[in-house]
Amino acid sequence: MFACRLIVLSLLVASPAKAAPAWQAELTSPAPGSFPRLAPTVLDLQVSWNGMLNAGSIRMEFAPPAAKKPGHYVIRSASSSHGAAALLFPYHSNFWSELDPATLRPRYFQSVETDKKETATTTVRHFPAKVESQEISKISKTGITKETNRIFRFTPVFDIFSAMLHVRSQKLDAGDHMTLVIHPFDNPYLLRVKVHGREIHNGRNTIRLTLGMHKIDRKTLALLPYKKLKKDATLWLSDDPDRIPVELRATAFIGDVRATLAAHTSP
Repeated sequence: MFACRLIVLSLLVASPAKAAPAWQAELTSPAPGSFPRLAPTVLDLQVSWNGMLNAGSIRMEFAPPAAKKPGHYVIRSASSSHGAAALLFPYHSNFWSELDPATLRPRYFQSVETDKKETATTTVRHFPAKVESQEISKISKTGITKETNRIFRFTPVFDIFSAMLHVRSQKLDAGDHMTLVIHPFDNPYLLRVKVHGREIHNGRNTIRLTLGMHKIDRKTLALLPYKKLKKDATLWLSDDPDRIPVELRATAFIGDVRATLAAHTSP
């Protein structure tokens, strides 16, 4: 379950009773940049794992016409493991995100993820000064369900898709840094993005970025290691009016995981 979360993910005020954490000074403005917004788009990515091609697939749909939600910008995605990888790590997911169309800030996110152990449904609601999350897990063998509810009192906070669009909207000049608080599922993280510059990658003009993450303790706001990501992930965005993911590479606890753009279409 972690590997697909990480890919999708990569492709992203304290309560008055608490002292502001030192990292809060790093946070960049939550306002969208000036780069033109992404037109309705469908992206298909092929996932490889430890050199095993076609280990999985991801489809992301930005503003799909069929997802009619007045007053919201909708993003949905689906992913699955394939072949031999599916035998070792069976996985399927569906994500749904609703953003404010003016600011591209998150309002609502839901994921349904199934692996060989359980099906987990995570619902995240964003409010002006807090994030509420609910996770309901159903164990496959027993049918037993467990519900966990959490509150993270902080702002601004992004979900995985709003963070993607926010980073994409910035200037992305070599040396630029962006630091965001993200709440991709049921836990908050600090995401640090660094722009390394332009280069040719997979035969395309691209912008190379690195992505680093730390967990955030929701009570103390202290930064904690994110042990499942062994080092910063690398993301290449197309250096063109679309600025879509060309490839993501991450060294995770399960090995080398890559997601490569296979198709880019308009709905």
